[in-house]
Amino acid sequence: MTGVGSTANYKPLRTKDDVAMVARRSTVLRTVLLLVVVFFVLFCLMGYFYQPGSSSDRSKNHQYPTDEASYEALLRRLKTILNCNTQKNDFQLETHGNYYALRNIVAAQQPIECYETITYTTHGDYTFLDNVVPLLERWRAPLSVALYAPGTDLDRTVELIRYLLECHERRLLVRQYVSFHLYFGVEHLPERPISHYRELLTIPLDCSNTTTLWNVLYDAEVGVDSFRVVNNLTYPVNVGRNLARSSALTHFVLASDIELYPNPDFIPMFLRMIAHPFYQYTLHSPSVYVLPVFEVAEGMPVPEDKGELLDALQRGEAIKFHEKICSNCHTVPGYAEWLGVLKYDYTMDIQTTSKRLGAYSQWEPIYVGTKHEPQYDERLSWEGKADKMTQGYIMCILGYDFHVLDNGFLVHRPGIKSIKQANRPPQQAKQRTFIRRTIAKEIHALYGDLEGCAI
Repeated sequence: MTGVGSTANYKPLRTKDDVAMVARRSTVLRTVLLLVVVFFVLFCLMGYFYQPGSSSDRSKNHQYPTDEASYEALLRRLKTILNCNTQKNDFQLETHGNYYALRNIVAAQQPIECYETITYTTHGDYTFLDNVVPLLERWRAPLSVALYAPGTDLDRTVELIRYLLECHERRLLVRQYVSFHLYFGVEHLPERPISHYRELLTIPLDCSNTTTLWNVLYDAEVGVDSFRVVNNLTYPVNVGRNLARSSALTHFVLASDIELYPNPDFIPMFLRMIAHPFYQYTLHSPSVYVLPVFEVAEGMPVPEDKGELLDALQRGEAIKFHEKICSNCHTVPGYAEWLGVLKYDYTMDIQTTSKRLGAYSQWEPIYVGTKHEPQYDERLSWEGKADKMTQGYIMCILGYDFHVLDNGFLVHRPGIKSIKQANRPPQQAKQRTFIRRTIAKEIHALYGDLEGCAI
């Protein structure tokens, strides 16, 4: 019987032949492993850079690749990595601080899952509704709009929504993608019960004379007789921002202003990027994805892609957003490098990553995030300005990464605002004082402090 430590079955290597055989096997094994790694890397790169369909196909449908199998694979990947739940979009009448909110008074007809696209969430009042269609034509995805409608402004708002749904030439697009939410102060209730307005929205509209109504409501002089203007009401911008964002059905949201138009094809580029293994680290830490913002001169077309935008900047027909008002507020980190990147392959990457510190402590970025980012402070008004600063301050304390996207941007509807147009001294001074003396202390008590963060 052979003992445990016996070497009876052991065959020592012969000096040359056996050593050569082992060397050959090691070489073969290394070669196989190298090929496996190379094929895996090539597979990942093909999945990221593959762009099905021609440019004409993409112009017909901005949102998804034309190859059905590729699109389905992308959706499966997003469903796995985002692991989100799709909420309902039923109508709800609810209190929202000192406001009543009519959430989903009109819900988009297109069914969606939380992982398959991005919702553009925005705000305004009825005088901004002429931005809905131009925005949709570039976005082609869910749009969540919260409209301030105090007193009799609710009647005008509902009538214009009816026009967009029933009579506008792009009404099918509006019905497919737009969800409308209304809100008003507890002291400025509508003249009729909410059931009246909900019923109106179900009644077909006679479109023979509605164009006149639309034009009258948008006449340059008519806005002055709105309930809000007559009663000198400030615009509670952050109530609208929070209402629109919380109503979104998707995991990712782009919380923005209704007059800011994104570049077409943004959504498929972003989703392919976020689904790629290289960028999934951004999903596991506090992160948002920033789009640089620009303005173009009155009468100029809004650029369709980055190439057109760079040409407009070169000709002086476009500038950074609020360059003449608060240039540092919207200048992204690595801006000079951003201008030097031009892609023709419909891909997207993170250009640079930054914190909201130092030179960027007053930065007001607009970004793709989720519904879980800090809320906007609803005590701040649009007239007082700096209405997003407190949210940015909280995000700085929480250590958020701001990832600047190299192939995404927003452009304000044509017309460059001057300092005189933007200046509102009495409201600005009052709101700045309130932020410093009250909100800053509350944030410090709730979130602590972080060196370099400023408000």
